[in-house]
Amino acid sequence: MRMSNFRPQIIKGVVAFPNEEGNREVRFIDTKYNRFFSVPDGANIILTNFEGEKRILPCEYIDDYHAQVGNVVYHICQFAEVMEAAGAIYSPEHPRNGDKADYYEVYQIRNLELTPYAFCSYESAKKNFNAADYQKVYQAMLSPEVDLADLFIKHNRDGRPFGDRMHSLSVSDVIVTKRNGEKKAFYVDDFGFKAVPKFLEKKKKINFDKERG
Repeated sequence: MRMSNFRPQIIKGVVAFPNEEGNREVRFIDTKYNRFFSVPDGANIILTNFEGEKRILPCEYIDDYHAQVGNVVYHICQFAEVMEAAGAIYSPEHPRNGDKADYYEVYQIRNLELTPYAFCSYESAKKNFNAADYQKVYQAMLSPEVDLADLFIKHNRDGRPFGDRMHSLSVSDVIVTKRNGEKKAFYVDDFGFKAVPKFLEKKKKINFDKERG
């Protein structure tokens, strides 16, 4: 967007440069400006917090870099930062072609002292590996440009998300990705990542049993 094409205005406390040419959409990105999706001015997103509670939030266009989501005004990068810090994910209420609302989850062993394969390679862990030993400790949006190695770096850096609630991403942790509607699980190994589809199968059964009471 070329700012010089638009007249500055004060809108909801923001010095804004609204697009007067009709393309008034709210953009949703990650903290590196990788695009997820856009919604038309006045449309809704569905926000799911870390506990799994869902909220429908209306989105009001301010300019190409600012929007009101729910009752709060954000720079679009600020919104991404706040959601990442909170472990929240979001998607358009009415998805359109080209929209991306992929996400990932991190699972860590619930009781490290009582789980003999904690921090072990998959080769050492595979006989005892059990999804029931794991709990979800984080979730966030996942752009197409980000891979598992990027996530490993992200969750080992200073100031990593949920740094006070989970240990750094380590061997024996599991990352679950959801891309294009398909979920995959990966064990963090000594070197690289090992696909573990049985993790998802077991977690699905555990959740089903919980729902049945």
